[in-house]
Amino acid sequence: MAIAPPEFADPLRYRTAAAPARRRRRPFRPLVPSVPLLVAAGAGVTTLAVFPLVSGALVDDAYITLTYARNLAFHAHWGVNLDGVAHTATSPLNVLLLAAVAAVVRQPVVAAGVVFALCVAATGWWAARTASVRSWPVWTGPVAAAVVLVNPLLLSTVGLETHLAVALLVGLCWAATAGRPGAAGVLGGLLVLTRPDLAVVVVAATAAVPALMRRAQVVFAAAAATALPWFVLAWILLGSAVPDTMLWKVGADWGGTTVLNGLGLYLRVFPVATPLALIGPVAGVVAGVLWVFAQGVRAVPALVLGAGSAAHLLVFCLLGTAPYHWYYGPAVGALSVLVVFALAAVSGWAWAHAPEIAPVVVRAGCGAVVLLVLLSAGYAGHDGARWRIAPISTNHATSEEYARVAGGLHGKVVSAGEVGALAFFCEDRCAIDDPLSERAALLGRVRDRIDRSGPVLGAVLRVNYLFVRPARYTPGTSTLVMRRGTFPDGVDVATPWSGAGNLVVLPR
Repeated sequence: MAIAPPEFADPLRYRTAAAPARRRRRPFRPLVPSVPLLVAAGAGVTTLAVFPLVSGALVDDAYITLTYARNLAFHAHWGVNLDGVAHTATSPLNVLLLAAVAAVVRQPVVAAGVVFALCVAATGWWAARTASVRSWPVWTGPVAAAVVLVNPLLLSTVGLETHLAVALLVGLCWAATAGRPGAAGVLGGLLVLTRPDLAVVVVAATAAVPALMRRAQVVFAAAAATALPWFVLAWILLGSAVPDTMLWKVGADWGGTTVLNGLGLYLRVFPVATPLALIGPVAGVVAGVLWVFAQGVRAVPALVLGAGSAAHLLVFCLLGTAPYHWYYGPAVGALSVLVVFALAAVSGWAWAHAPEIAPVVVRAGCGAVVLLVLLSAGYAGHDGARWRIAPISTNHATSEEYARVAGGLHGKVVSAGEVGALAFFCEDRCAIDDPLSERAALLGRVRDRIDRSGPVLGAVLRVNYLFVRPARYTPGTSTLVMRRGTFPDGVDVATPWSGAGNLVVLPR
């Protein structure tokens, strides 16, 4: 009978003869954070250091968002006034994030700073990951975060959804560059939750990038799975899948001034901040066009950030909306990041194919971007003090002035045209009667719009408002009136946009 060799025989029989197996010790590897993580941490900490500068100069619409977030965090209520539900928050995702942070820190303005820092950190994180996929220089991520952080227009939108949109756009660029259709879909769904009109960016990016177009069903399925639950919930519980203001602001221009020609108005009123804000985006347009011309469909960052920005602005132009400066924000941020990506791509190409000129190319490009960052940062902190008003603001009074007005209000007061800061500083002591805070007035406009719509749009609107319920309305007992000039009574206010004025409360 053949005897089995020891390695196949009964292991118990031969265990004493076999040499004990030695475990190999793994070499010690120190825990070193990845480059994207370091970039995100640095960007977040820097943003937190910058936030005290801007925290007292948030625009009025940012205070609307913060009021929604405070009421949701502290009262589980969706609306501006606690005596009734409203559906005027454009960005449900931004409200939910702010409310989640406010529930912990108990201060909505501090929550705005935390979310601001997280968004800039995410921008740096995804920019660094995109650079890793493309083998671009290590400075790509931090420089991308820097150009977003110091842009005067973007700094004028803190508290709104703009920085969240920019971060998600850069994330979508990473997903498209890495060929990750599932991740692209999730990020696309989050973009739609950030602003419903950003859906056009997801469609444009998917159509432009072959890696996403080949798996378009995955992209759109993931986007739907991410965004649809909220819209179904809002449709049933809030009476409309989308905010009521989407209908209100369509065609609501400023005396013929729309998003299409609105930048000229900002250049006249804010002659320093506006050019500084637009240098990066204009350079981004040029870089994106040249990149696509040189590489075609392989220029994925240019297709996502460039085509996406163009599609988003085109929607606003076609709708004829008023040129609120934050409407330009996603495109301004995305195109500014595109400049950094283009510079990184050119630097990589130069070192690989023309090393003799690479140092000159890198120094010139980086020098121009660093100069822009320094100029913007210098403008932002030129007086070294906390801002009284944002560099670009269309408000009639500063936050401090509105806080002083709100301190003298009691009961419900009809607004003088702006509601956010007043409602925020009223807290539980008073309330503001305004279409953005009282749904009854807005639903009247919705009914008029449905009656004036054609058969197709009218049917869509009727389905959208299928579950709407009559809104409770308690009218204001006094009226806040804006008067031009200064007066001995009331509160004097002044901004670069509106000039000098006076807010006074009169009986209704």
